[in-house]
Amino acid sequence: MVDLLLSQWQPYRELTRPPLSTIRLWSEGGRGVWIDNEWGPAVGYGAVPHEDGAQNYGYVRIKGNSEAARQIPEAVNWPELATFLAIINEANSPIESVGCDKAFAPLDMEGGLKVKLGSYVDVMFTDAALNDSPQNALKLASRLLKAVEGCERWGSNVSTVLQRFRFVPETVAPWGLMLDVSGYGRDEDEARKSWGVTLDRLGEPIKNLPPDFRWQKVPDSEAAA
Repeated sequence: MVDLLLSQWQPYRELTRPPLSTIRLWSEGGRGVWIDNEWGPAVGYGAVPHEDGAQNYGYVRIKGNSEAARQIPEAVNWPELATFLAIINEANSPIESVGCDKAFAPLDMEGGLKVKLGSYVDVMFTDAALNDSPQNALKLASRLLKAVEGCERWGSNVSTVLQRFRFVPETVAPWGLMLDVSGYGRDEDEARKSWGVTLDRLGEPIKNLPPDFRWQKVPDSEAAA
């Protein structure tokens, strides 16, 4: 899949800011890869209250601290999300989280589905320089999406969204990846169960990412061979 995503990225490789509209790079079943038309976060952002009364608690770096992952306000009493964050932020993991949230929403869909549980986790590479090459995020997306093939069958969707981050220290034009995961059900418990299954499956390939995981350009001489 990574070769397909890289070829789909080629027409947009000169982007230095979000496009005017969201761009679909690939989708199949309940999985997809997109380029966001909104700016991603500026790493180091502060707390921001929202108009609806919700609270963005601000950036907290939890790399290498699994206990801190469980104390993130958005993850308190949500062990599925806390565990997923802890996996992403393991000391030997090549990636780390930048922000997250989750929320229930009412639905009126065929099959009696009444509730959606949606969430996102913004991730970037710990080696700051790797974030200047969006190919690294696309390679990560391809690795993760293989683990959730057929997610629509257990009532879930996964979108991996390439985002132009506003700022990451020690980078020039950083790109990150938003992991957008949704679960659907007839009630909140059922939606949460399908959502949790998907987070669990996404966590497995992250556990197995080597510390030096990255995209490596094939030399022109090898590509022509």
